[in-house]
Amino acid sequence: MYKILIIDDEEALLDTVGGFLRTKGHNVFTSLNGNIGLEELKNQNPHLLLLDLNLKEGPTGIQVLRVAKMLKPDLKVIILTGFGEEEDAKSSCVSLGADAFLSKPTSLKELTEKVEKLLEGR
Repeated sequence: MYKILIIDDEEALLDTVGGFLRTKGHNVFTSLNGNIGLEELKNQNPHLLLLDLNLKEGPTGIQVLRVAKMLKPDLKVIILTGFGEEEDAKSSCVSLGADAFLSKPTSLKELTEKVEKLLEGR
């Protein structure tokens, strides 16, 4: 069982994805904003972070990613994007240590495949 933290400002996504990953046996923590999410990162020490790039409150997804990778360099990160993000945002995320990108909405099958692939290497 792995610990997964989801930081996204869409409560429905947190409920759906979080619930689905729990049925797969993972220990899932969720946060609606970056500040609380970073506290959860410190407290829960997850193996994987699912991070919305466009958070409405607090720090941006890129800012959260930067701090998360400083706190936990080996953390696996999947960036969730709600709409066609510019390539420079994606390249910034990659340079900061993001491992994968998924466009929202994404299928639970595709999400599960990405999560499992990243956690296999641990």
